[in-house]
Amino acid sequence: MTPKMISIGESVASYSHGKVVGNLLFTSGATPHDLFTSGATPHDLDTGEVRGSTIEEQARLSIQTLEKILTAAGSGLSDLLQVQVFLNDIGADYDGFDATYKQMIPGPFPPRATVGAELPGYRIEMIATAYVSGDES
Repeated sequence: MTPKMISIGESVASYSHGKVVGNLLFTSGATPHDLFTSGATPHDLDTGEVRGSTIEEQARLSIQTLEKILTAAGSGLSDLLQVQVFLNDIGADYDGFDATYKQMIPGPFPPRATVGAELPGYRIEMIATAYVSGDES
């Protein structure tokens, strides 16, 4: 089986957005960074800059980025097998993040770990493992 690399535009650093091996997708960290993509709209400024200021905004943007990675791999939010979340200020941001997560991620919710981390200029980063249906070999 040959791994398949997933890209949803240029990365803000040296990594790929995801990798499919068999029927599993492993994502890189989805953050509230604006994506370097072609055909950007005024809402997606094509700058690579961090968007949103509140944890709710940044969580929504990060989940939207995660969803773009999942979609590019032939998967979706309902196919999540595990999610790992890193919050810059877990004490202040956990409740706002969790409320946004509950609104956007379909149940039953996948296993999840949420930990505090020192992030460079943004409040949240998420990585995930998801199921991809079909023959990905």
